[in-house]
Amino acid sequence: MSLYATPILYLNMGGEMLYVLRQRLKAQRIILDDVTAALLNPKILSSIFEEKPLTEIPVLRSTLECAVLSSIMKLDKNSMNKLFDLMIMMVKYQLTAATGPVEVVLLTLNHIDAMCDMVSNSNAQQCVGLVHDMVTDFYGSLTFEEVWNARNDCLNELETYCVRVSILLRFGLQNDDGSFNLTCQKYDEKYEENKARLSHMKLCDGPVKLSGERETILGKNMYSISYEMPKLAAEQENDNYMKDCGSKAELGMLAVQLGTEETSYKRPFTLNLFSTEDNDNENIRKEDSNFDEDDQSDTTVTKYEKTKFNEDYKMKLDNICADIFEDKHEELKRSMNLLDLLDKAE
Repeated sequence: MSLYATPILYLNMGGEMLYVLRQRLKAQRIILDDVTAALLNPKILSSIFEEKPLTEIPVLRSTLECAVLSSIMKLDKNSMNKLFDLMIMMVKYQLTAATGPVEVVLLTLNHIDAMCDMVSNSNAQQCVGLVHDMVTDFYGSLTFEEVWNARNDCLNELETYCVRVSILLRFGLQNDDGSFNLTCQKYDEKYEENKARLSHMKLCDGPVKLSGERETILGKNMYSISYEMPKLAAEQENDNYMKDCGSKAELGMLAVQLGTEETSYKRPFTLNLFSTEDNDNENIRKEDSNFDEDDQSDTTVTKYEKTKFNEDYKMKLDNICADIFEDKHEELKRSMNLLDLLDKAE
């Protein structure tokens, strides 16, 4: 059992919480300042950074909830549960995808760097600077094996949590059953392959970049439009492409049926199993004839009356189309208010 796991879990979950809040509170930086200052309170950090067994999730949740509610913002129980599930799954994915102990520390520092960019007042910035130094001092003196064991303890604690998260599903990083797709990335320590040689080396002797742009994208704000989406494997790209094509064809046909799209839509092919075309045409002619007799004021009547525009179905269809086909980053930028985002944690 590792004595160094709690800061990893607490800081990364706190960082993911601030990413969510930032999308909703862009014009209210004072709230982010309050939450960040509460999250990184020196008294709390002194307890978090003690060398002790991993603090259980319910205790960490209580501390994180106090940080969220330290500002004027309030969340009901349902929203808090969804926020917590989202934080858990994002951190679980990042720790699962980490390729070595150095990356575990780097993704934690990525969260801390983002916190520094979010806050504006001097008190919150001092808190961020303090926790940055605490992370580098605390983990820099540990061996690769000790940091990796801390990461494994975190994953063991999160093992029972399995929630589908919309943003991970969109990026192809999560499957419908909740499992993760570990895509190939530019950064790869290959620690497991070199474990015998590196395990007893201290982390401070390794390539830990304390500031600036880091090679790994883990720990960065995935909701930001500047986030670099990991490249999917060719087989997975083909699967996603086929799903999108099929969904788009179905929505196109639905649009025609509801009268919410121009009838110029062309089906890929038409399969006629019954010879009813002549009967259908005869029925249409009879209906047109009856219509002419009932309405003498009209000089001409079109054979096919334009389908009535159903506003209710149009709105529903637009929502479905927007959810599937809009550009991922633009959609996230527009729609990620707090409650909407939490609703996407299924």
